[in-house]
Amino acid sequence: MPELEHGETEAETLVLTGFQWAFVFTLVVLVLEIAGAWLSRSLSLTVDAVHNVPDLLAFAVSWFALQATGRGASERFTFGVHRFEVFAGLLNAGLVLATGSVFAYEAIGSLVRAVPFAGPVDAVWLLLVAIPTFGLRATNLLLIRRVPRRTRDLNLRSVVVHLASDLAITAALVTDGALLLWRPGWTWVDAAAALVIAAILVYESLPLFRDGADVLTERTPRNLSVDAIDRAARSIPHVAAVHDLHVWAVCPTLVCMTAHVEVDEISLRDSMAVLAALRSRMAEEFGILHSVFEVEAPARAVPGAGG
Repeated sequence: MPELEHGETEAETLVLTGFQWAFVFTLVVLVLEIAGAWLSRSLSLTVDAVHNVPDLLAFAVSWFALQATGRGASERFTFGVHRFEVFAGLLNAGLVLATGSVFAYEAIGSLVRAVPFAGPVDAVWLLLVAIPTFGLRATNLLLIRRVPRRTRDLNLRSVVVHLASDLAITAALVTDGALLLWRPGWTWVDAAAALVIAAILVYESLPLFRDGADVLTERTPRNLSVDAIDRAARSIPHVAAVHDLHVWAVCPTLVCMTAHVEVDEISLRDSMAVLAALRSRMAEEFGILHSVFEVEAPARAVPGAGG
C-alpha cells in the first residue's frame, strides 16, 4: 500500500551513513586494540577491545533494522517497521550493560587480589594503541555529529553516546599508560582504569533503556508538552475545543498525534483550511509530521449533547 512521505526518508539516509562510518571506525579500533591488549597485557585495554565487539554487532543490527524501515508500509505493518530501530537500540544497550558488568567484576577482583590481570602491563604498548585510538574515535564522533540533530533516531543517538563515552574511555587508557610509564610499580592503576571504563559502560546504557521504554510504552516524547500542543491547537481560528489528544512516537524520528477538534459552524472548505492550519502548526512548532484530526461540531450544537 502507498505511504505518504512524512520526513522519514531524509532521516533514514543520513542515519544509515552515520552507521556505516561508525561500523568502519569501530572495526579498525577493534583490530588495533586486540593487538594492543595482547602485547600490553592490560585489563583496561582488554575491556575496551571486548566492548567493541557488541558495538559492532549492535551497529550491524541497527543498520539492518533501519534498512527494513526503508521498505515503507505494508498491509501487515501500516506504519512500516520503524520499531525495529527501537529493538536494535535496546539490544545495543543490553550488550553494553553486560560488558560493563562482567568487567567491573573482573576489575574489582584484580584490585582485591592485588594481582595484575595477565602479568606486568607494558605501558609503551598501551600508549601506542591508546593515542591513535583517541584520534580515530574523535574523527568518528565529528563525522557523526554532522548528521542534523532532528534526524537522529534512537540508534544513532546511542552511537553518539557510545562515541562520546568512548573518548572518555580512551582518555582513561592514555592516563593509565602515562601513570604506569611514570610509576611502573603502581600495578593497581590498570585495574582501577578498567573499573572506571566498566562504570562508564554501565552508565551509558541506562538512558538508552529509558528512551527505548518510552517508545514501547507510547509515552509522550519528553521534549513535548501535551498542554502546549492543546493550547497551540486551540489558538487556530474557529477551533472551539480539543479533546482525546494523544501523542506518541512510533520511533524517535516519527512522532504522531491524533485529536478530536470542535470547530465553529463553518463551511466544509473552511473546515479543511482549519485542518491544514492545525497540521502546519504541529509540524512547525512541535516537529510532529504525522498528525490526524477529527473535526466535530461544538457540543452545544449537537442535539442531546451533554445530557
